[in-house]
Amino acid sequence: MAVDIGGTKMDIALVDLKGQLVQPCERLLVPFDSSGVADIDGIMNLLSPFVEKAKASSSCFLGAGFSICGNIDDQTGEAVLVANLHWHNMPFGKIAAERFKIPIYAATDVRMALIAELLWGKARGMKHVAWMTIGTGYGGYLYLDGKLYGGSHGFAGNLGHGIYDERGGYPCGCGQRGCFESYVAGPALARYGQQVVEAGKSPILKQLSEAAGKPVTTRMVFEAEALQDPAAQEIIREQIRKLGISLSSMVNLLDLEMIVLGGGVTKGSPDFIQRVDERVRGFLMTVEARRDLRIERESFDNSALIGAAATVFIKNGVLNL
Repeated sequence: MAVDIGGTKMDIALVDLKGQLVQPCERLLVPFDSSGVADIDGIMNLLSPFVEKAKASSSCFLGAGFSICGNIDDQTGEAVLVANLHWHNMPFGKIAAERFKIPIYAATDVRMALIAELLWGKARGMKHVAWMTIGTGYGGYLYLDGKLYGGSHGFAGNLGHGIYDERGGYPCGCGQRGCFESYVAGPALARYGQQVVEAGKSPILKQLSEAAGKPVTTRMVFEAEALQDPAAQEIIREQIRKLGISLSSMVNLLDLEMIVLGGGVTKGSPDFIQRVDERVRGFLMTVEARRDLRIERESFDNSALIGAAATVFIKNGVLNL
């Protein structure tokens, strides 16, 4: 069984040894309490019938893999820092194991997505890979010298919390100011879009917002860009420039073979990956990196979910990276 808990929703599925969904995944909204913190008891209550069904469906049920959008200790399953859910040192793995009486394997969503890509996707056979998501947040995980690399605390790959502007930067959910995430993730694009509407600089975005009856969204910014709206074009151009700075710094530091990009923002326009690729190459240090680096779109629409299931198989010795 695999569960992917994002900033607002969670997906649940059974996955086989080939990385295929046994049945279509179920999608539920993440419950929050009155203070804006994701309700752990509410999450467990929602998952309970799915766990019982999974346990009853197979005599060789191995456990549940949880992909979570934040800094997760993959040894204990503790949610050390999950900004979008407002979890700090939440003993998620322990709570889930005690509630469901099954083996629980929890890790950050980007680690899980990278595992799926290494086993069944475009990164098969690669030795130096970064998987990066650009969606509600911005972050990733690393595979270096043929091994998953989490660093001394398991949090390596957190490019989103590298600092772009420490002086007048926007506040970030992690508690810092000026993080790359607060400039390039989906909510940042929506924020910039709303600002240009309020400044009277984008009639197209204003029209899209009024037609929908809500503030500007990330999708609206991309729609306006496709309609040749100058303000929206500038928002996306600046976002891609900042992504180029961030991603190229990682390549220059680690000499990667491949970056896999996932997350909802990467689907904002058909040529988004290509434009990011061009920006990154423009900032690379060596001819070899500019020649050999591959920047690819994720192979799966639900990479983290598939990787969560793969982790259960790996932990039980059924599969190997």
